[in-house]
Amino acid sequence: MARRNTVLALGVLTVMAGFSSAAGRAIDAVPDHDCAGSPPEAITTLPPPLSKWGEIVCTPYGHMLASREGWMWLMPDLDTVLVPAQISREVPQQVGNRIYFTKIEVARVNGVESKDAYETFHQGFDDKEVKPDVYRVDLTSVEGTSMRMYFFDYDTYAWGMSCPDGKCQIGTRFMILDRNTPPKPREPAI
Repeated sequence: MARRNTVLALGVLTVMAGFSSAAGRAIDAVPDHDCAGSPPEAITTLPPPLSKWGEIVCTPYGHMLASREGWMWLMPDLDTVLVPAQISREVPQQVGNRIYFTKIEVARVNGVESKDAYETFHQGFDDKEVKPDVYRVDLTSVEGTSMRMYFFDYDTYAWGMSCPDGKCQIGTRFMILDRNTPPKPREPAI
């Protein structure tokens, strides 16, 4: 079960790399990512701080969490990150607004939860880097699938990472970059 969820978590972000070209074309084909016709229970706006970097886009493949205008969500190999409400091991189906998020909860976390997520995320990075604000994001789709992610806010840039079954996966971490502001680490606290 844990292995299945790990593969699924990696698949959501890395399959999106291959899917992103098809989905990207689909997103481009939908003027202004129009969500008209979405059911009333569909989440179409994001709570802060997720709304700073992301938005819900509505595509022929269902709703997706993606970067908002002015931001880029990229895997380290520079593939685009999209988080679909339609989680499938197969080729995604054109479902329109029938697959969507029914719940998106964001909570700033501290203590052990923050420390554990940050330690996994931060493997291989500079130990002297200033620690970011850490946010847990729980996503639930109309199909009943759930996903937990953590976002690490460095003010002018951020990172995200998927954490199935409460175990964060370093291979799913991705960069969130402001297209207009070069990344600048926050000043250390005195």
